Amino acid sequence: MAEPRDETTVSLSYKETLNLPVTNFPMRPNAKVDDPLLIERWKREGLYERAMEHNKGKAPYILHDGPPYANGHIHLGHAYNKILKDIITKAYRMAGYHVPVTPGWDCHGLPIELKVVKELTDHNPVTIKRACRLSAQKWIEVQREEFRRLGIIMDWEHPYLTMSFDYEAATLRAFGICHERGFIKRNYKTVAWCTSCETTLASAEIEYADRKDPSIYCVFPLTAASCQQLGLSPEDKIGFLVWTTTPWTLPLNRAVALKPQTDYALVRLDDRLVIVGDALVPALSALLKKELTIVATIPSDRFAGVTLHHPFIAAQTLPIIFDESVGTDEGTACVHIAPGCGPIDYELAVRNGIEVYSPISSTGRYTQEILPTELAGLSVVEGQGWVIRALEAAGTLIHKGVIQHSYPHCWRCHNGLIFRATKQWFFDLQHRNLQDATLSAIDQITFIPPHGKQSLHATVAHRWEWCLSRQRIWGIPIPALLCQQCDYALLDDQLIERVAAGIAESGVEFWDTVAITTLIGDKRCPHCAAATWIKGTDILDVWFDSGISHYAVLATSKPSHFPADIYLEGSDQYRGWFQSSLLTSMAIEGAPAMRSIMTHGFTVDDKGRKMSKSLGNGVEPQTLIDRLGTDGLRLWVSTISNEGDVVVSETLLKNVEQVYRKIRNSCRFMLQNLFDFDASKDMVATEQLLLFDRYALVNFAAFHERMRAAYKNGDFTLVFHSIADYCTTELSALYFDVVKDRLYVEVADGFERRSAQTVLWLMLDGMTRLIAPILSFTAEQIADSYQHSWQGSIHLQPFASYAALLAEPHTNEDQAIWAMLRSIRDALMKLLEEQRAAGTIKHSLEAAITLSIGSDYAQFHDWSLLKKACGAEKSPDKLSALLQELCVVSQVTLVSSAEGLQATELTGVTARVSVAPGVKCPRCWRWQESTAADGLCDRCRKIMTSLSAPQERSEL
Repeated sequence: MAEPRDETTVSLSYKETLNLPVTNFPMRPNAKVDDPLLIERWKREGLYERAMEHNKGKAPYILHDGPPYANGHIHLGHAYNKILKDIITKAYRMAGYHVPVTPGWDCHGLPIELKVVKELTDHNPVTIKRACRLSAQKWIEVQREEFRRLGIIMDWEHPYLTMSFDYEAATLRAFGICHERGFIKRNYKTVAWCTSCETTLASAEIEYADRKDPSIYCVFPLTAASCQQLGLSPEDKIGFLVWTTTPWTLPLNRAVALKPQTDYALVRLDDRLVIVGDALVPALSALLKKELTIVATIPSDRFAGVTLHHPFIAAQTLPIIFDESVGTDEGTACVHIAPGCGPIDYELAVRNGIEVYSPISSTGRYTQEILPTELAGLSVVEGQGWVIRALEAAGTLIHKGVIQHSYPHCWRCHNGLIFRATKQWFFDLQHRNLQDATLSAIDQITFIPPHGKQSLHATVAHRWEWCLSRQRIWGIPIPALLCQQCDYALLDDQLIERVAAGIAESGVEFWDTVAITTLIGDKRCPHCAAATWIKGTDILDVWFDSGISHYAVLATSKPSHFPADIYLEGSDQYRGWFQSSLLTSMAIEGAPAMRSIMTHGFTVDDKGRKMSKSLGNGVEPQTLIDRLGTDGLRLWVSTISNEGDVVVSETLLKNVEQVYRKIRNSCRFMLQNLFDFDASKDMVATEQLLLFDRYALVNFAAFHERMRAAYKNGDFTLVFHSIADYCTTELSALYFDVVKDRLYVEVADGFERRSAQTVLWLMLDGMTRLIAPILSFTAEQIADSYQHSWQGSIHLQPFASYAALLAEPHTNEDQAIWAMLRSIRDALMKLLEEQRAAGTIKHSLEAAITLSIGSDYAQFHDWSLLKKACGAEKSPDKLSALLQELCVVSQVTLVSSAEGLQATELTGVTARVSVAPGVKCPRCWRWQESTAADGLCDRCRKIMTSLSAPQERSEL
């Protein structure tokens, strides 16, 4: 270990000659105080309105805002989604596009209605609707301010609301266009039904969760005639064995389905013979724990024309039908068909001319039409036990158990659904080949991430119609008049337009108050000639409401903003808003409503469950703001890949805190060293910059362009990680470390310092604009600190442009030289670190480096390029000085021989780190051999002389 070295005490007079950092920009933010003040300032300055007009006349970029539901405070998912939208629109605005953003709110629907009805004693439809409007408006105002507090810039004073009179009228007119073109039909069909909410649900409103249900096996006995047809004896008690997990549907059974071209086994089971799929006999034997003997194997086509007895309704006979949907991987391959209780059963019934029987009420109870009549008034839940007991009494129950399986539930109340047949309004996706045209259009849409294309394609491909009607109050009425005599539904274009015009004047309440004669006069039913009409009470699916926003908002804007450049929502919207928007735009405009679709995952709790108000597991945005600050929350959003769901973890939050601190402090360092820099007077031309400064600027310019491309591609995670890495490795660990000496020690207005300050200013300006879409508050505060002549909000300024610099002919050479310098420095810094660890030196300025660059290195790198660039061919000391500055050491000596030097990680580069000779300069801390009493190095002596010279002249 080296002997302790003499240290020279730094005189206060020397300290006063240094250019020590100065800034009012605080090291730590005070978001609770500063952010609300900045929001108020933005309001005073009219930033929101000015942003909507900014770049008008230039190419537009339209993000169409999917409307959140106006019910309750925003949750973390809302904040996450809106901040993503804000990041991308701010980035496009700063890239030079005209980016108006109209926020929206989804206002109709069951959650608001249920909440309002609980608080009302008067359940008149008009009273309910007016109360719903007030409730929705209240929460719109709350959510608008909550979104503003997140730093989001949208046209908050002019949102679109699905409950505004003009939007409600537009929704009905869009429905009218679809009706006029033949897409709208009324059919009696089996649909998913929530008995709690008393309404049908669309496929997008169904969620699946595990639950326990009965699992029973029962026999449908063959009729005597069918036994004779098959050559079997009725005395053998022969029947088809059927498996079901919904015993309550057995009273509604109308057939048994088999798989065509499949072998079935006649099996001896105790005292009877049962028929099951041949492949399922082993599994059935294991379930029943009985040895089953196959008596015969019968191809399924032999059962054509066979009839069966109902398992407990003796007088009822049922047909055998065939369909490929029958599975042979579980159960018995004999499927019980109840057309009024299942969508697949319904389709089979229609194709086979079988009755669709559904005596089930809206509350899930058997009606008076049910057989057996003992079931009338019972709920379907009670029916489960009743049916099992009836099977036991009839001697047709073979096995009963319990199964846990995935079952459809209502997304609102989370109760299990049933399926029941009712008359509903449908959007026919087969009409005019709409489904095929939509699938083709999906191929023309850009998806971020790309696998979204398959998700939307599958969602559209797997449905052939859309149930539009809902049995609720708060929504857009389907303006059909129903004949009281024959239930004929009158719905024509004139009627729709009359109702739409009335709604445009007074809202959906118009439908409740207008007289029928005002709408159609004395028109009679074209089906039965009766003249007694009632108004239909169904409303439109709220997905239709929000889905036609392309028609109500985009297509009607001046100029038209149809189609939007991007729709950006959670990935669940492939089943929801994306799909409803796409289908209706294809039907109405004949083109997709969007050019691209970007999706993100969901905020989930530590159990992996999606955060939601109904589950009560949400994290409030304010919770993260209190910890991270508003910009910290925004930075957290940018860390998350749109490939998967988002877990709010302690590890991630700590990482966000560290990255934010690194970015803020990097900008603060630049501000600190620009306190006396006036860009209008002190800027050094890029071609005159010192070599190292120029290389650093070219490197930053290339990085800056990569970040702009990442913003354009919506890759905010790349922006987050890249800026964090750049601040750490390129700025703090390299450029700042190297130029500190010049910034602090050189003459304040000298060329060496101004060269570094020029690069700092350009980097700060570029970095501030780069972070503005994400760190919106921080960027504004930084801009206030260095943009001394006010240029307006940073959010109305363009990204910095380095195109001219990057286009210069020697830029590629600059980047190659920068790469060489980085690699050499990295290799030498490792040797310095070894000597620091050994205790030979404490600080790099205590070191001297002897360096040799051999021919092996030159073979792979254009070493002569670097020597030429820094003028070392004529003055070798210039290269030594550059490397000395680069490594922050006191001396670098270049030698031709590698003898006595240590190999580095670079081939052909050898070096030796030793203690620098001489004494430590009390002003700059470099070591140099000096005999002067003050110990100043040659550089500092010249600087001190220059600083004192003006004073001496004034005295003379």
